[in-house]
Amino acid sequence: MGNTGGIGARGRGISWQSNERTWQLAILAIVALAVVLRVHAFSPFDISHADELMQYLEQANRIATGHGIRPWETRYGVRNELIPQLLSLPFWIGHRIAPGTLAGMYLARVTFAALTLIALPAAWRLGALVSRRHALAALFVVAIWWESVLYSNLLLSESLGAAILLLSAAPLLDEKAGVRALRMSGFLLGLGLLVRFQFAPFAAVLFLYAEWRDRRRILPLVTGGIIAAALGAASDLARGAAPFSWVFANFTMNIGEGRAAGFGVSGPFQYLVDYYFHFGAGALIFTLLCVLLAGRRYWPLLCAAVVTVAAHSLIGHKEYRFVWIATLTLLALAAIGSLNLFRFLADRRRPGSGDGPVPLAATLAVWALLSLSSFQITGGYSAFRGGGALSKLAAMAGARPDVCRLAVVEAYYAYVAPSIMPRRVPISVAPKGVYEGTRPLPPELVIAADALLAEKRPLGTEQYRQVACLTLPSERPCLYVRPGTCTPDPVYDFQTSLERGGM
Repeated sequence: MGNTGGIGARGRGISWQSNERTWQLAILAIVALAVVLRVHAFSPFDISHADELMQYLEQANRIATGHGIRPWETRYGVRNELIPQLLSLPFWIGHRIAPGTLAGMYLARVTFAALTLIALPAAWRLGALVSRRHALAALFVVAIWWESVLYSNLLLSESLGAAILLLSAAPLLDEKAGVRALRMSGFLLGLGLLVRFQFAPFAAVLFLYAEWRDRRRILPLVTGGIIAAALGAASDLARGAAPFSWVFANFTMNIGEGRAAGFGVSGPFQYLVDYYFHFGAGALIFTLLCVLLAGRRYWPLLCAAVVTVAAHSLIGHKEYRFVWIATLTLLALAAIGSLNLFRFLADRRRPGSGDGPVPLAATLAVWALLSLSSFQITGGYSAFRGGGALSKLAAMAGARPDVCRLAVVEAYYAYVAPSIMPRRVPISVAPKGVYEGTRPLPPELVIAADALLAEKRPLGTEQYRQVACLTLPSERPCLYVRPGTCTPDPVYDFQTSLERGGM
């Protein structure tokens, strides 16, 4: 009898270890799939918004090298420099180990993409509040959903801020969370706001819920937030600014002076339209249905997402990225709710089968198909980013040792900056009319720049020869080069042109 008991114990041990190994392999497989999808989608020259290049990549390069373009947001100090300061290190390393190349730019892009992967453990922790099956479902959806992959490769504060805030959420919903976990959540809430303070409605709802459930949570949450605030203050002091002065400057410029409205305004229901175009009807309906099935414990998180969309709907200038934290949250909750749905259906068909592998497998399969369908219907990555041909042509110009200044037609300037060029080459911006063909390239710019980035050969550029062309969806930009030297350009220099136009 003793031997039998021993064999049984060993058998149970082997079974337990085997089960744990299966879970570990499943988690590793999904994380590996997430990385593979992001590597496949990696396109460092394509951008979705000019901020990726001008506000973050360019400022990181400027901090690392002392040379770069300063747009109005940087000149007026309307944003903190946490992201540029962070990315300046890989830029600095790249310039040191491989000068005259784009190593720094690639390292910075990869570093940022890697940081956005914290959305994966964030999703796992949310699902784990119910079970490991729910955790795996949430992990899978955030790992493979095509827009989650896209935003991991967009160098935007929204991409990183959303991942950080989502990581803070699980302990705030967990009544058993300890002081250390709550302190970390407070830090992550504060850090997420430093990265993207426009996500304040989301953070506020979670904080207020945690405080309402248990007043004893206030101290660890505030303590973590103070640590994050100290980090933000140190960042501001490092760039020579008063701590958090960028918050007041942002409100003054964007709200008080209407800078944000100058980029366009839209109606209060624009985000509903955006969700339709970004998901497709079928995927959107399924997502919203499954969100409602996630369970009452997630209602505060759902409320935070809804409040975020509602708050941003009241602001005239709207962009889909402004509510990305809400979208990422809805995806994680919908994954959890969809598993609940398939478990219910399995139990209805055969009682007790809801805890088997079939509902989880069905959940993963459906989300994989939905992601693929949404990708095809919406146009996928290429529908929401592009312009890489322009940046690549600028990089080609920088790689040519004979080029001493590059002129860029006004319509293309948002895709060109020193940070995407392998060496320091001065840049000028040709005035309006040159791209449209209504005026020639100014003679002083002809003698100042020996390289030109334009579509059709502009008037007055007969001495330039075409050396390379790349294709965009609706046009074919080319790089033109002339022999000879370059002169200084105080009129059309990139920085001067930006300041003259208030950009």
